[in-house]
Amino acid sequence: MHTKIRFTGAGDSLLQSEWRQPGTANPIAPPAERPVVRRTLGPAALHLGARKASVAQERNRARDIVSAAKQELANTFEDVRFGRGLSVDKLWPLVSGIQASISRHPSAVLGVTRLKDRHEYTYVHSVAVCGLMISLARQMGLPPASHHEIGLAGLLHDIGKARVPTMLLDKPGPLTPDEKDIVRNHALWGYEMLIEGQRDAGSNSRLPQIVLDVCLHHHERVDGTGYPDRKRGEDISIYARMAAICDMYDAMTSARVYKAASSPAEALEYLASNPGKVDAEILRHFSVMIGIFPVGSLVRLRSDRLAVILDDPEGDSIAPAVCPFFCIQTKQTLPLRRTAPGLDPIVGIELPSRWNLSCWPETRAAILAQFSGEAATADSVMIDIN
Repeated sequence: MHTKIRFTGAGDSLLQSEWRQPGTANPIAPPAERPVVRRTLGPAALHLGARKASVAQERNRARDIVSAAKQELANTFEDVRFGRGLSVDKLWPLVSGIQASISRHPSAVLGVTRLKDRHEYTYVHSVAVCGLMISLARQMGLPPASHHEIGLAGLLHDIGKARVPTMLLDKPGPLTPDEKDIVRNHALWGYEMLIEGQRDAGSNSRLPQIVLDVCLHHHERVDGTGYPDRKRGEDISIYARMAAICDMYDAMTSARVYKAASSPAEALEYLASNPGKVDAEILRHFSVMIGIFPVGSLVRLRSDRLAVILDDPEGDSIAPAVCPFFCIQTKQTLPLRRTAPGLDPIVGIELPSRWNLSCWPETRAAILAQFSGEAATADSVMIDIN
């Protein structure tokens, strides 16, 4: 059961002079000292009617869209923080702009959001999660009518961080247990902010249930170790399970004051090697959507064979060379041969624990060595699978 928290303005817990933008050291002026002047974003600013063009042109459009979304999110965070109410009408066009860009060139928005200044991390991260969730929904074949709401859920998933002190968001060292508790409150705080904000804004700004659910539950984990409700498995909605992967991936691939950015391959490898934290089936869709497979990853091919991603400097990260070694249907090991990219498409990353692969790190290393010339024959590779 959740504790009800009412947000009536900056005076709830901090002095108005103490409020800061997430990721900055500069106080925000109180509402009375800062007139609210907002520009309206039209279709042209968000390139809503643009035709498909080159990747370079779409990347320039994506920069405009991300810049507009960043500013509108900063305004939204401030409005909710100071109890002005939440205007969903201003956010829907942003989601439409991001969705339109993804439909023209899926990589453009995601490429632009990879570059984050630490002073605006919270906002650009929210845009990135919005784009990742829309792309994932497309990859999973979810009804197109739901993509817009799923995107808005990504855009607002971290709004509760408006209540988290900046010094904790940007702390260079490890958080204390008490500080971790404060940061973890952002999921519940965000949910309460959205409920309170839409109540103040009236019936014209009702939020879809998907948005509220993702805000509250994007830190739940399928093994029950997440927060705030320690939900497990399918008790967590599919949208919150999608958000968990998108949120973790973008956070891992972003540089922060307290850590360097992981590569996309490293992030996918981490997610795949931690069974129980994220939904394995959704992760398979996500890895195909991202189109980057780390060397040595265990993958399933369309032919229902397990394979290892090979190191191929001249290859394609979207369709890399693989070495199939086990047939799922016949439950037989296979002769080790390099398979050319695209002949047997990858359908997703697999977890070694799912297939009871004994000594998987050693097996993987041996297969990779076989194709780097370090092992003489395929017979030198022993594969133990139960």
